[in-house]
Amino acid sequence: MFKYIHLTKRQWQGILKWSLYGTLSFLVMLLQTSVLAKTPVLGTKLAPLPALIVCVCVREGPEKGGLYAILASLIWCFSGADFGNLSVAVIPVGAMLSAVLCRAVLTLRFVPTALCCLAVTLLNAAAIFLFKLILPPTVALENFWRVLLPGVGLSMVFVPLHYGLVKLIGRIGVQDAL
Repeated sequence: MFKYIHLTKRQWQGILKWSLYGTLSFLVMLLQTSVLAKTPVLGTKLAPLPALIVCVCVREGPEKGGLYAILASLIWCFSGADFGNLSVAVIPVGAMLSAVLCRAVLTLRFVPTALCCLAVTLLNAAAIFLFKLILPPTVALENFWRVLLPGVGLSMVFVPLHYGLVKLIGRIGVQDAL
C-alpha cells in the first residue's frame, strides 16, 4: 500500500515535525492530568499545556499554529478536562493573537513568547475560575489570589523547556528550504 505513496523529503519532514508536536502535546497532557493533578505544588495545580500550545502557535505562525491550537484544545476538551469546552474557545484565540502579536510587533524570541504564554494561561485559568464562581459557586473569590495566581506563576516554570523543545522541533525541514 505504501509503495503508491510518493512523498518528497520536505513532506516527510513536515509529517515528522507535526508528529513530534503531537507527541509532545500528548506527553504534556499526560503529565498534567496524571502527575501534576494529583500532586499539588504549594496548594495549586500546575497547567503547562496552554503554554505549550502558545509556544507552538507562535513558532509556526497563526495559520498552521492556529490549526494546531484548535486541534490540541479539542483533544484536551474531549479528554475530560475541567471546563475543557471553555478552553477550546480561550486557548486557540489567545494563541493565534499571540502569534500575530509576536510576528507583527514583537520579536520571535523567548521573552515575548513567555509573556504571551503567561497571558494566555492566566486568561484561560481566569475564565475557568469565573465560570466556577458564577455558575454553581464551587470556589471562593479569595482563591483567585491564593490559588489561581500562584498556580499560573508556577506553571511558567515549564515555559523554557517548552520553548527549547518547540524551537528544536520547529527547525525540522527549515535547513533545506533556505
